[in-house]
Amino acid sequence: MPVSNSATLHHTSILVNDLEKSAGKLAKTLSVTWNLWTIAPDHCFVNGEPSPFSFRVGFAQVGGANLELISPHTGHSVYDEHLKLKGEGYHHSCFAYSDLESMQSAKEELKKQGHKLVQHGYTEGIFEFCYFELSEPNVLLELLYLKELPPPEKTIG
Repeated sequence: MPVSNSATLHHTSILVNDLEKSAGKLAKTLSVTWNLWTIAPDHCFVNGEPSPFSFRVGFAQVGGANLELISPHTGHSVYDEHLKLKGEGYHHSCFAYSDLESMQSAKEELKKQGHKLVQHGYTEGIFEFCYFELSEPNVLLELLYLKELPPPEKTIG
């Protein structure tokens, strides 16, 4: 199955050091509202190794897609590595799937094509995500299955 066959472009992600500070500034600049959560997957892997982590995330809906702000919270993740090497800014784009099987099929297809899986996390029955390095044109692509988000912990804007 083609990777994008049943996917929608869910979000474009911006990596930041301070989620609430950045959300506050961008809420004013872009006239958007940010909903914020802390995400702590039950199962976490970074570069194929178990590595418990959590992160803070904010979504602002813009048309039919979202902007995402993301910042590391606990543990070690690709977010820490990116901030250390490149600083704040664009991090990845995300394809979302309406069912887990389609997302996992796309994940297997990218592996089969030889793309490197750099981060993977899931909580059974609720969500699963993974990041792949696409060497051409040197970007990260996230694949996401999300049953539903709980109410936000905080809203800014």
